[in-house]
Amino acid sequence: MYLSPEDGLVALPHGPGPDWARTALDLSAFEENHEGIHVLALNTPATAQNSIDTLYRNAQHFGITVDITRRPFIGDAARRIAQALDGTWAVEIGNLQIPESDARQHLRWAWSAPDGSLSYTVGAYGAQMSAAAFLAHEDGRELIVAERPWDKQLLVGALAPHIDFPSLGIQPPTSIVAPTEQAALKKISRTLLPSYDQALADAHLLMLDATLAQVREARDSAEHADLMPLASALRQHAPYLIQRLRSTLPGPLAAQSAAVLDRAEKTFTLAPPPEDQAASELLDQWLEHGTRLTEMTRSLPAAQPGLPQPPSGPASPSPNTPPLSRHHR
Repeated sequence: MYLSPEDGLVALPHGPGPDWARTALDLSAFEENHEGIHVLALNTPATAQNSIDTLYRNAQHFGITVDITRRPFIGDAARRIAQALDGTWAVEIGNLQIPESDARQHLRWAWSAPDGSLSYTVGAYGAQMSAAAFLAHEDGRELIVAERPWDKQLLVGALAPHIDFPSLGIQPPTSIVAPTEQAALKKISRTLLPSYDQALADAHLLMLDATLAQVREARDSAEHADLMPLASALRQHAPYLIQRLRSTLPGPLAAQSAAVLDRAEKTFTLAPPPEDQAASELLDQWLEHGTRLTEMTRSLPAAQPGLPQPPSGPASPSPNTPPLSRHHR
């Protein structure tokens, strides 16, 4: 269990008898406010003490152990990070000690270089990670915030919004490690998010290229084309590039391109395609606006790499390698 200034007592059932642990928590008036995350408010001390006493009696009855840690709860750090970042980020917290939890499944979408901090930690120490928070931006970006098990530093990385993105061969987002929330925020803003935005742009561009090739093939074919899968793929990838162009193009160029982007947005957000529109006409429109969109995207300068961070201590052989002298659990 953790002590959270926002939630009160936070319990994460785990181990060989998680069902009994959940039952003990339920009978002790803990509420599950996220998957596998049970909380007890402490604003009424007498009621809270009664629930805690009940929990210990239930734990003894069911043969389970109650462990209390002085470590801060990762959900608190994640919420503060979300509030400090630009835009609106929804926070969902998950118990990674439940094997089939949604949080554990989310880890499969981790998107970083194979030797990056996120990939290394999930691959080598994923079983020892207790909980993680997932920050979802309104534009579809999603971050994971967790702790490295061996040194308890904050670990923040990106999640892929599409199953094919990690296999496209593009430069993946950079994951970061930091000892404090403030240090993490600097690295997120300067390094992680720029690399994430560039990776998303590269991935959506490649996927849009592939879809346009299918559109071109359908237009040139004598057979009747099934437009719905093509329309769905275009709606998955074109809107991100339109939004990126609107936010990235310099002022004069943005004004000149506004009408082009408006027409592209209208074309690619029609769902489903109009029934009274000829297939060949619609395919031509998709090719025209899609090709223009890819050309404009490729004309953008690549995102600048994140600013280098000053060293925080003596150099080590690898940022991912835990100290050999320390015993890990």
